[in-house]
Amino acid sequence: MSTASITRQTFRWELLRSIPNGALDTLASTFAMIIAVRAFAAGDGAKSVLLASNSAGMILSLALVPILLRTGAGLTRMATGIQLLAAACLIVASLFPHSSLAVLGGMSGSQLFLALQVPLITAIYQANYPAQRRGQLFAITNTTRAAAAMAMGFAGGWWLGRDAGHYPWLLWAFSAALILSALSTLRLPYTQPPEEITAGSRSLIGALRWIREDRTFRRMLISWMVLGMGNLIAMALFVEFLANPKHGIDLPEKDIAWIVGVVPLLFRLIFSYPWGMVFDRVNFFIVRSSLNVFFALSIFIFFHSHHPWGWTVAMALFGFANAGGQLTWSLWVTKLAPPHAVAEYMAVHTFLTGLRGVIAPSLGFLMIQHMSFETLSIVCVTAILAASGFILVPPLGSFSADTTSR
Repeated sequence: MSTASITRQTFRWELLRSIPNGALDTLASTFAMIIAVRAFAAGDGAKSVLLASNSAGMILSLALVPILLRTGAGLTRMATGIQLLAAACLIVASLFPHSSLAVLGGMSGSQLFLALQVPLITAIYQANYPAQRRGQLFAITNTTRAAAAMAMGFAGGWWLGRDAGHYPWLLWAFSAALILSALSTLRLPYTQPPEEITAGSRSLIGALRWIREDRTFRRMLISWMVLGMGNLIAMALFVEFLANPKHGIDLPEKDIAWIVGVVPLLFRLIFSYPWGMVFDRVNFFIVRSSLNVFFALSIFIFFHSHHPWGWTVAMALFGFANAGGQLTWSLWVTKLAPPHAVAEYMAVHTFLTGLRGVIAPSLGFLMIQHMSFETLSIVCVTAILAASGFILVPPLGSFSADTTSR
């Protein structure tokens, strides 16, 4: 199969896969917490576990590449199997919709398994998309993904607004979306030569060696850690801030779904492709630092506002930044890593993202017991802006021409 054919086939199936994946995005971002708070009045511990489940999967993904090497399984087959396990978790939740253990456990399990596949998918992008168009191709599928998520946010918010007891139907819809995503993943081509695949370490933590060996990679990981803690603490509390009556707001489900779910997705839909072009053409350090400023501004406005218009503006800014943030998070290692090590670099990046993701929700709920949301937002903003300064310390030419062509 020619390189052009591989690119076309990958793009075609990724475009289809982006639709169910967009619907699934709303489970993690909005509906899981709404179901936990409104249907089960879940405590802080249960909500922290739910919010941290995706991050737990990211931590476990560190061992995924060594397992792949040991078993000889194909990337697409392994990713498909992981998605089917995630679907099984949601099917269990759908079958026992009045059991808090089944529903909260099923939603948590599905998010854990979905996070496991991230390094595999990134390696496929690196192999199948040309470097000069990688950001744009990813951005197009990210745009359709955002459109699907926005549609699901509208539909799900309207459905729960009619009756909060309708949530089991949403669980079935998410289960079906996962099955469709798995079938699309199975059709993705992967043609990296066997000698490059087997160059990876078979140790379960062997990928961590790249932190020691690659100074630029190490600096970026430190910056991502500081930035991520600020972002994830705030994100974990968006729905809590608007939905929990004890904070004095208690918005209806449809309003929460609109503000936290639909608005940021709409702006992600609009700005994904422009950010894709920027990613392909502009120095990565500048792109990442610019995004951080908008993330910080959105968090500050959100927690300092007392009116739906303020929250809406904040979420619009967050969606604008997230359009570029998702792209840079998913693809930045392809600008830095040797081609045969992309999956390992991404596994390390995903692992550390998972670590901070496990810590951030619990830390966020602990912080609001001792400080106001306004003070918390200042702490988060400070962390994000500090990360920007740290990124810009290295020379702006650190990502040289040879790395951007990978």
